[in-house]
Amino acid sequence: MAQGLKPHHHQEFEYRTEQYFDKKRSCLVKKIQYMCMICGRIRYEKYDCYVPPPKSKTKALERNKRKYGNRD
Repeated sequence: MAQGLKPHHHQEFEYRTEQYFDKKRSCLVKKIQYMCMICGRIRYEKYDCYVPPPKSKTKALERNKRKYGNRD
């Protein structure tokens, strides 16, 4: 009869990926799950993702106002 798995090096693949916003640290967090192909062991890793602030739209708005503004 089978007596369990032999000792092995884990051969992992990316099983699941989640992104969520952490309110305490006010940053985007990416949580990645890895699963071993042989034994099914799941391992987690977390990454803090930097989100740059949004670009200002004032230049484009001013250009459009000049281009399509009030014409007489």
